[in-house]
Amino acid sequence: MKKSMLNLFCLAVFAASLVSARSAWAGDTVLDNFALPPADGNNSYSTPINDKFGNLYGTSSQGGAHGYGTVWVLCAPGVSGADLFPCTAGLLNWTEFVLYSFKGLAPNDGANPYSTLVFNGLYGGRAFTLYGTTYNGGNPKSCGANGALVGCGTVFELCAPSNYGGCGGVNLWKEKVLHRFLGGKDGAHPFAGLVTDKASDLFGTTVYGGGFGTCIPSGSSNLFCGTVFKLKGQSPWTFPETIEHRFKGGTTDGANPYSALCCNTIYAIPYLYGTAVNAGANNAGIAYRIKNSGAFPETILYNFCSVSGCIDGANPYADVIFDGAGNLYSTTLQGGSGGFGIAYELSPAGPPWTETVLYSFLGTSDGGNPAAGLVFGPSGNLYGTTLYYGTGCGTCGTVYKLTPAGPPWNETVINSFLGPASDGDYPFGGVTFDPPVSTFELYGATVGGGGNSVGIVYSVP
Repeated sequence: MKKSMLNLFCLAVFAASLVSARSAWAGDTVLDNFALPPADGNNSYSTPINDKFGNLYGTSSQGGAHGYGTVWVLCAPGVSGADLFPCTAGLLNWTEFVLYSFKGLAPNDGANPYSTLVFNGLYGGRAFTLYGTTYNGGNPKSCGANGALVGCGTVFELCAPSNYGGCGGVNLWKEKVLHRFLGGKDGAHPFAGLVTDKASDLFGTTVYGGGFGTCIPSGSSNLFCGTVFKLKGQSPWTFPETIEHRFKGGTTDGANPYSALCCNTIYAIPYLYGTAVNAGANNAGIAYRIKNSGAFPETILYNFCSVSGCIDGANPYADVIFDGAGNLYSTTLQGGSGGFGIAYELSPAGPPWTETVLYSFLGTSDGGNPAAGLVFGPSGNLYGTTLYYGTGCGTCGTVYKLTPAGPPWNETVINSFLGPASDGDYPFGGVTFDPPVSTFELYGATVGGGGNSVGIVYSVP
C-alpha cells in the first residue's frame, strides 16, 4: 500500500500536427495526436493551461528536435481578430505547434519537463510569459543516475514574441533558464510546475535535494528528500533562490513532493500548501503548509494512512485546491477502502486538519489511482482523472465527476480511455476548463496512446 505504483513513471522520469477532432468515447474528443520526434514532443504529464484567446499550452517530457522534450501550444479554432503567434485567427481545427525544444545538458539547458505551465506578465515587457520546470538538465556537473550525469533540473521562462508585447524575438518565443539546481543543500529534480504572486516571485518544489533525510532513487545514491523553494522576482530580474523548507523524511516530516504549491501568497494567503508522497508518521505521505515569512515554519496538516487499512488514503502526488470556506481538496494515488486511491477534503482544525473521504476508487469501471488533483466546476462538482482502469481498454484511465452528496460523493465516469490507436491512455495530468472556447468542456492530455502511441490532447465532452 505504501509503495507507489507510479514507480513505472518515476523510473522513466529519472533516467506539429493538424487533425480533425473525432470522437473516441462518449464525451472524449481527440484534439491532437502527438507526432513522433523530431517533429513533435511526446508523453505529456502536464495539465494544459489557456490564454485569453483559448489556446492551450503544455509540456511534453520526451521528443522534440533534440529529444529532451518540448513546450507546445494547441491553437484554438474559430478565433476572430487578434491572436497570439503562432496561432492565427480563423483556424478550422485545433492545430499544434512546438514553441520550444529543450536542448539538454550540453548547452546547460533543461531536459525532460513534466510540469504544468503558468503565465505571468505582470511587469513590463513580459506579456504572455510562460514559466515552468524541467526535471533534468541544467548544470552539467550535477546529479547522476546509473553512472551518468543527468543534471538536477531547471526553472525556465519562455517569452512570447516581442511584437506581441513579450520579451522574445520577432515572431519568436525565446527561452531563458532562470535557475539551475545543484542538488545537495539546493533542490534537485523539480517535477511540478510553479505558482507566482503579485510581486512576480516564483514558488515551487523539488522531489529531491535539500541536504536532509535519506531518499535514494533507483540507480543513484542518496539525493535527499526534497525542498520548497522561492525565486525572487522584481528588478533586475535575476530571480535569486531561497530554500523555504528542506524535507527531512522519516516519521516527523514528509519526503518527495511531486505536487505544485497552492496558492497566491501575497495580499491573500500567507501560506504555501502542498503534498509529499512519502514519509510522514505512517510512511504514506503528508499534506503540509509552509508559512511564507520569517523562518518559513512547516506545519503537517495531515499524515495519510492514519486509519487502519489506509482507508484515509496513501501516497499523494496531486496538487491541492481550496473552496471559498477554506477547505482543501485533492487526491491520493493509493489507499482508500477500495485500495486504489481516494478524493478527499481537509477542513481546518488542530492540526491535524479533519479529513473527509469524498470517494474511494475501486480500480474497476470507476477508475483507479488518481495522480492528478481536482478542479471545481459548475454547481460545486469536482472533476479529475485516474491514471488507470475504467471500461475503455481496461487499464487506460478515466475522466470523472464527483457530485456533492453523503459523503461519499457520487462519482460519474465521463470518459474511459480506449488507448492506442484511437484514443489516449494514462492521463497523469488533470483536466481544466477553457472559458474563451467553452464554459462547460474539460481539456487534458495523456502520457500515452493516440495514433502514434505517444499521447494526445483531448476534450470532454
